[in-house]
Amino acid sequence: MNRARSDKREAILETAKRLFSKFGSKRVTVEELCREAGVSKMTFYKHFRNKVDLVETIRDEWIDEGFARFDEIKAMDIPFPRKIDLMTKWKAEWGSRINAGFVRELVSTEDAMTEFKRRYLANIREAQGQGEVRADIEPEFLWMVVNKLTELVKDGEVNELFPDQGEFPRQMRTLLWYGLLKREEE
Repeated sequence: MNRARSDKREAILETAKRLFSKFGSKRVTVEELCREAGVSKMTFYKHFRNKVDLVETIRDEWIDEGFARFDEIKAMDIPFPRKIDLMTKWKAEWGSRINAGFVRELVSTEDAMTEFKRRYLANIREAQGQGEVRADIEPEFLWMVVNKLTELVKDGEVNELFPDQGEFPRQMRTLLWYGLLKREEE
């Protein structure tokens, strides 16, 4: 792809992210998008089959970037509790990004969440094999518990208890992970 064509594609993508985030993908027309991006409709259709294809491209870009960051954190030479802390923060940011309203208006993110679950469980199993996480905890149970605890964020009572948005996840991680980590005396 030549440079000018690549620049126009990027202009469409960046404009779409901005407009879709503000107004939703259903409300923004291809015509409005092209006008804001400074490209013709013909140029739009050279790069994308339709608006759904554009949203899928944005979703896939964010998924790829997110999993690259997950793998980067996993490869870090730091204690497992610190990795979990970074991964928890990553998941919150990544999940809100790929589940943005404008993405979910037109396309599914189910495959991405399935892949995240697979990677998460593999990470826990690997940590169990290395003795960093207790072997007597089923990773699938842990997945279920983490998801149920995450649902508490939607609870008004939790928000009253933790007005600082970052404190609940920190408390949750402390409660959950220090109960799971293998102790020296074992």
